[in-house]
Amino acid sequence: MSGVRVGVVGSIAAVALVVTTGASARSSSTVAIDPGTRVNGMLVVQGIAQEADVSLFTPFCDPVVVRPGAETRTCATLPPSKRIFIGYGTWAVSRKLLDAAWDKKSWALWIDGHPIKLSRFGTTERWIPSLREANGRRVLLREWAVILVGARGRHSIRYSPALPRRLHSTTWNFTVASR
Repeated sequence: MSGVRVGVVGSIAAVALVVTTGASARSSSTVAIDPGTRVNGMLVVQGIAQEADVSLFTPFCDPVVVRPGAETRTCATLPPSKRIFIGYGTWAVSRKLLDAAWDKKSWALWIDGHPIKLSRFGTTERWIPSLREANGRRVLLREWAVILVGARGRHSIRYSPALPRRLHSTTWNFTVASR
């Protein structure tokens, strides 16, 4: 699939984070999900934002997380959509700065309480012409390449990009409207 990078280093970091996060990761399922697996009626597949009908984060959920710690957010209701992009990541004003920031983090994702093997999904990058959080500058955004197919009803995703000595763990609860 064009535009998607898959790496081995990320899989080691993601597995380490899943193991170290404790009870929250074990509460629903301990078997990490690969692309092509069904979770609560949805198919979890590899894909980029341009291949989806909608993106979860803009405009439905606020993606900006500025403080470490755990947080739960409720998103606006999504319209009926066949493919929902749920990729999340980080940005920087240059590739060099983005690589440095990305390499410092250990990423983990759960969908409805099920851990995801993020390394199997890979990442995608795109330039954003102007980002308010970057004082209006152009930034490069790197996101995990994850799409939900056939999602309906209430769901949650939780991303935990851990930095040394700091954990960000944000859960986004969302509802996909019925057709």
